[in-house]
Amino acid sequence: MERTLWHPAAVQAFGNEFEDNREDLAIEAEYQLTTEPLRIDVLIIKKTRDVEIKKNIGQIFRLCNIIEFKSPDDSATVAVYNKTHGYARVYAALNNIDIDDLSVTISSTRHPKALLAFLKKKNFKVWREQPGIYIVKGEVYQTQIIVTSELSEKNNFWLANLRKGLTAEQLAKVLTEAADKPGTEAYIYAIINANIGTMEDLNMRRKEGVVFSEKLDAFFRERYASDIAKNEAKLRAEEKTEIARNMRNEGCKPEFISRMTGLSSAEIKRLG
Repeated sequence: MERTLWHPAAVQAFGNEFEDNREDLAIEAEYQLTTEPLRIDVLIIKKTRDVEIKKNIGQIFRLCNIIEFKSPDDSATVAVYNKTHGYARVYAALNNIDIDDLSVTISSTRHPKALLAFLKKKNFKVWREQPGIYIVKGEVYQTQIIVTSELSEKNNFWLANLRKGLTAEQLAKVLTEAADKPGTEAYIYAIINANIGTMEDLNMRRKEGVVFSEKLDAFFRERYASDIAKNEAKLRAEEKTEIARNMRNEGCKPEFISRMTGLSSAEIKRLG
């Protein structure tokens, strides 16, 4: 199975979460800290200064917001926490950003039990602001930890579903919502690749006559169009072969069989 590309999917997921503020935010998928090849694999969202973000995961946002996304295969560890804050400080220093204009978000699918325990042991104040959102007080700038598996699908549809283990109903809903939504290609690719078994199950149920939404049906037709074409071509080839075999058994000459079926003389000779 191909490796799931979670980072570009997360960029699109965060973009969709902040759909109401698209004109107020500039999203950078990664950032090169120096002229040397020191590139950080974090998401940077720049906000218009006087705009208030009402979205639950963006209420701590300041002018520049550093987001470290950990895929479902990874964990938000103490090392990840320290690294992200280190990057944030370097970013602020190189870009002459006031520390009050900075925020840090660490996003993880898994609940970071060890990290939260470490922060509390170091006398940081940590509390759950709402399901899936943990605020950390004690850093010099606003900090939060997002646990996407705990987020409400109603409030954070795109992040809550960016994971493995989706049910058939959840996957169908995601594909339906994303079917005609621009800027979701990487997201769809990651979701399908991470839930390939469920995807094939949905397609099988569709073939058996289960009726999905019109959008989802159109999505499957487009996605599996090449497979359908290949199957049809295979059936046509098998049909030609069977006709040629019958003609040969009836005593027809190879030249005549070739003219009627389009098979080469070599293919006719190989007929069993």
